[in-house]
Amino acid sequence: MMLLHGMNVTGEQIPRQCQPLYQHMLPRRMRRAAWSWALCSVYRSVCPRCLRLACKPRHGWGNRWLRRRGAVLVEFALVALVLYLVLAATLELGRLFYSAQVLQAAADVAARELARTPLPPTVSFEEALQWEDPPGSGIRPARRVYDPHYLVLDLDTLGGRSSLMELVADLPVVNQQLFPLMVYSEYQGRRLLRYPGALLLDTDPSDDPPDPPPAGFLVAIPVVASRDGRGVETIRWVDVVEDLQAGDEGAPPGDALDPFNLLSAQRGLVGLRINFPFQAATMSSFDPARDGNPGDPNLSELNVADDTSVTELNSPPGTPVSPEPTAGGMPGTYGGIYGLGGQAALNSPQLAAGFPLRPFRRVLVGQALARREVFAP
Repeated sequence: MMLLHGMNVTGEQIPRQCQPLYQHMLPRRMRRAAWSWALCSVYRSVCPRCLRLACKPRHGWGNRWLRRRGAVLVEFALVALVLYLVLAATLELGRLFYSAQVLQAAADVAARELARTPLPPTVSFEEALQWEDPPGSGIRPARRVYDPHYLVLDLDTLGGRSSLMELVADLPVVNQQLFPLMVYSEYQGRRLLRYPGALLLDTDPSDDPPDPPPAGFLVAIPVVASRDGRGVETIRWVDVVEDLQAGDEGAPPGDALDPFNLLSAQRGLVGLRINFPFQAATMSSFDPARDGNPGDPNLSELNVADDTSVTELNSPPGTPVSPEPTAGGMPGTYGGIYGLGGQAALNSPQLAAGFPLRPFRRVLVGQALARREVFAP
């Protein structure tokens, strides 16, 4: 007879299929008085009657089993950090490679289409984007290839179209290529789909295209030139699509004339780059070399997201505005007035003096060259 939680259980009450375990696996003393929680654990796994019985441990016989309880949880805690790190790196690297491929494809299309667009032979790249045919008509042939006013799409109006895909089909060809890289944002209750970077208010609507009507925003890319001791940035503004000037890194050597000009040493070469700020949603930014040794641990070398202290080396083509923050109050991956983002990682409000951290960031570049084939009279 056994005493389990105040209940008398005789040998006849033990199910027949459990009696071999009861007779041969346990000592005689334990068969007489099952006081141990470990004994109940053995019965609980094989005996339906023991599922509703419980006993309290009164000696150390069951400590072997008790010491093993929670081992799987400890093992998972040791492996989880590495597992999550590998998962985050896989997702972010996959998005990085995809963005680089889309960016390079868009650069190839932009160079090829501009090379076949009838433009004056002696204009620069910037002049070609603004050239009107006929003069004063407001019709810019180069804007059929790329228009910076369509880097932000208004999801509430859709440009008068019935669906987003119908709006995208009416965009210039390079803007269509860049559409997969756009991210969702909200600003003053307006739902926007925008190219990553800083969101700017368009302060000069005189050159807006008539159809589809633009959303009234532009996008500029902040390139980090340097950081101070807290990781606060000094930035330089660049356009999403810009030409390769003579003497630029990656540009063909030659004289001071724009390579787009037919009279330059390159004889009318379309050379352009497209900039894309890749910012990770699951990885934060740390400075690896602030103390001069890149091999040292850098957990304390945080790059804080302090937009109030950012220094600008030049002016953007519009007025920077900040999209709505996320539900947790953080700027988000591409949030903030400069589009540099901010995220709460490693309890960053305590580690970074009340500021969130910058996400891991790299500016990707797609470059392409093409010889001009068609010229306007």
